[in-house]
Amino acid sequence: MWRWPRYSGADLTRSLIAWLPEVLLILTALGLASADVVGGAVRRRIRTFAVGGLLAAVAAAVYLAANRAAFYGTYFGGTLRFDDMTSFGRVLFCTAGALVVMASWEFYEDESRLEYFTLFVMSLLGEVIVVGGQTMLMLFIGIELLALPTYALTAIIRRQQAAVEAGLKYFMLGMLASIVMLYGMSLLYGSFGTISYARPLFSGGTQMPGRADVVLFAFFLLFMGLGFKIVAFPFHFWSPDVYAGGSTPVVAYIATVPKVAIVLAIFRILGPTYAAGYPTIRLYIGLLALLSMTFGNLVALQQSDVRRMLAYSGISNTGYALVGLVAGGEAAFGALLFFLTVYTFANLGAFFVILGVSGQESTLMDEFNGLAKRSPLLAASMAIFLFSLGGTPPLAGFFGKFVLFKSAVDGGLAYLAAAGLINTVVAVGYYLRITQRMYALPPTSPEARMPRPRGMLAVALTLVLAATLLLGVFGIPWFARVV
Repeated sequence: MWRWPRYSGADLTRSLIAWLPEVLLILTALGLASADVVGGAVRRRIRTFAVGGLLAAVAAAVYLAANRAAFYGTYFGGTLRFDDMTSFGRVLFCTAGALVVMASWEFYEDESRLEYFTLFVMSLLGEVIVVGGQTMLMLFIGIELLALPTYALTAIIRRQQAAVEAGLKYFMLGMLASIVMLYGMSLLYGSFGTISYARPLFSGGTQMPGRADVVLFAFFLLFMGLGFKIVAFPFHFWSPDVYAGGSTPVVAYIATVPKVAIVLAIFRILGPTYAAGYPTIRLYIGLLALLSMTFGNLVALQQSDVRRMLAYSGISNTGYALVGLVAGGEAAFGALLFFLTVYTFANLGAFFVILGVSGQESTLMDEFNGLAKRSPLLAASMAIFLFSLGGTPPLAGFFGKFVLFKSAVDGGLAYLAAAGLINTVVAVGYYLRITQRMYALPPTSPEARMPRPRGMLAVALTLVLAATLLLGVFGIPWFARVV
């Protein structure tokens, strides 16, 4: 029977320090949620309080990442684990979250601003729990904590019917995915007799005689739920409508950070040696990687709405990330982390440019016509983000895909690397369509307004642009040193 662990004062202090970013996120969320009751300074400076809390969490995450060896281990009865993956996830999620909040500084009206920041911080808390969780129960709690706020965030602009419909659709399908995932978890518990994946459940030494079919069926159910969250084909059907209907800052967030958290959680559940014990799972994920890359890129070619195009681009990028999961091993793990980091900043940057061009209104490609004349800086930034997403050298996206495909070749998956290369060429086609509109076409109308990002949006855009450029120069050596 599981018993609540007993702590000494020193153990409790060490645990609180090790999980300081999560504590800061909880305090920030509680402070925001109680702002209406407390009133005063918190209510008047709600944006400063939210950004300050997130930046404090980033600082704590960076400090712990720099001193991670002193805090490695499991905590709270083995339910949470502090390791390289936890450290990486905290820094990336809190940084990306702070950037999204900064970009949306002026976006929301007073009546929805408090709800927006509160839900946003709660969702971030769910992501760090997903990555740091060591049991299926913590995984489920983390996923629901990250997902429930995103359903509400999608529909937060209640006067927009498209946003409300997108939020409702996202909620209904998300609940269905959670039920399927929970059923898969229950079957895994029945098969393995544990909810902990401290020791990889799917390694070669854990095959269950006479239960292999049940284990495989349970994994497929589990992956159906997780595939919905990461927008993998064929569980992607919600994403185009949600991306097109939700507000731009929310979509920028949903398209990046939660997806990265779930991909890392899948890697943790499977473990680096799952392919030896369960080749069927490897084949299944490899097939989904191939289909996600191909389907996402082919459909993205036909889109006239930029956000829907990025939705299908996100499906294809999920396929690239799955290549890293299929390859397995330590080298693939490092390549996957680098690719996910590059993807996060480039994708956030593309959405920040959309926010500067169109705000929350329509995002048809026509609005990008002649952008280079109206705002050269925005056009150049968008081109850099798109080329990085497409994997064009010498930008960070090129190196991200290079190390990922190399890990696939090293893992005996040359066919997946070849498919990834072909899909990369296809992807460059639709990214070039926007670039051609920005630089080769005149503005749609002479009255087209001049987009002028300013304030915190300009700061966030500058930081994301710097990260995208610097990762291409220093990223790989840095990752090789810290991972």
